[in-house]
Amino acid sequence: MGNYRFEQKKKKKEMPAGWRGIGCLLMLILPVFSYLAAKILVKVDIIRTLFYRLSPNLFGAPSIHPLLYKLKGLSAILGTIRSWKDIGAELVLAVILLIIFSGIISVIYGFMYRAVAPSRYGPTDAPPPKKYRSKKKSR
Repeated sequence: MGNYRFEQKKKKKEMPAGWRGIGCLLMLILPVFSYLAAKILVKVDIIRTLFYRLSPNLFGAPSIHPLLYKLKGLSAILGTIRSWKDIGAELVLAVILLIIFSGIISVIYGFMYRAVAPSRYGPTDAPPPKKYRSKKKSR
């Protein structure tokens, strides 16, 4: 007869539910916060002129192809979208702010994790090697 071995399933390390909840909230809150901040910042003169020099097409009503207006279901939605002014600049600035805010939160998380993280080495690990200093021979 054959040898049968039942392999034990390795337990995956799971993240605590609290951290998953915080991550979920950040995924929802950060884009909204970034867009609201961009909406405010687009009205600031310095940022407005900077963005206008980079790409004047981002300001004003968004350009929509005339053929799309012939579709009956889309005409009402396109009319509403056409009334939004400076939406291009707001969205571009929102993406930039989202990247910046995400980076800041990642750095803060890294510092927090480093402060409260469990030991890098378990009970079966060898201790980390000590730095070797060579002895100078005196003549």
